[in-house]
Amino acid sequence: MDTQFSGNKWARPLPRHYNIETTAQLCGVLPVNLRTWQRLGLIQPRHDERGSRWYSDNDLTRLHSIVKTLSAGIPIGEIRPHIDTRESYTLLNDNVARHNSSWRGLQAEILHCLGEGEWLKLRRLIWRFGREYPLTYLVNRVFRPIRAFLTTSTQTTLIQQKGLFDSILLEYATYMMRVLRHKTRAQVLLLPMQIDDPLELWLESLRLSGEGLNVEIVRAEVEEPDLAAFGMEHYLIWSDCPLNERQQAVFDAWLQRGLPVMLLGKASHLKAVYKYQSGV
Repeated sequence: MDTQFSGNKWARPLPRHYNIETTAQLCGVLPVNLRTWQRLGLIQPRHDERGSRWYSDNDLTRLHSIVKTLSAGIPIGEIRPHIDTRESYTLLNDNVARHNSSWRGLQAEILHCLGEGEWLKLRRLIWRFGREYPLTYLVNRVFRPIRAFLTTSTQTTLIQQKGLFDSILLEYATYMMRVLRHKTRAQVLLLPMQIDDPLELWLESLRLSGEGLNVEIVRAEVEEPDLAAFGMEHYLIWSDCPLNERQQAVFDAWLQRGLPVMLLGKASHLKAVYKYQSGV
């Protein structure tokens, strides 16, 4: 494809360039992350005459470096040296231990808002973090550790803070799941056989939405699901207790039929440990 120019913009993209939606999916992030990183000067995609962003293979390489650096816990305001130097991986490995505290820094900001009763600021903070960091890291490195900390407390104040935090997270998750839905995204069903913490369904759905999936949630626990009632591309079965003999037989039958099904929750970890210890 030939390239035509209009001023300093492209009239149409070069070959091997990707639009923002495709690029976001290839990197496991959201388009809003790419826009934020551009505003911060971390990435500079080309623009066509309509103002649409187009990313090259070199841009993809840089974006993967950004994601890797953020995943290591480097604050977004400090990652430029790690992605601008040839020694980026050495710098990254040398500083991971020190910078992992940045996740605790994000957690501390949220806990401060909870402690001070600054609910509007807390909502804005979560939205900002969602623009700056991939959702999978935000869920696993920030939201879940905060909830785990608050859950261990018997203090009335912290119990109330957890209840409020859960409400704000549910509000954020449902909104993001709705706005991120797109007909080209893979359809996923998340269904609990048994779940100790129902909000985990929403956090997992938020994480999966950030990875480019449309997630449908069955909120009620179903001991023996009938997956034939759904026409999904993937099935995620959540259980926080070991599957009983009947449930295990049903799950194995799904696998034998070639259904794209996966076990999540504590039961999946127990099963993995059992397979490792038994050598299966």
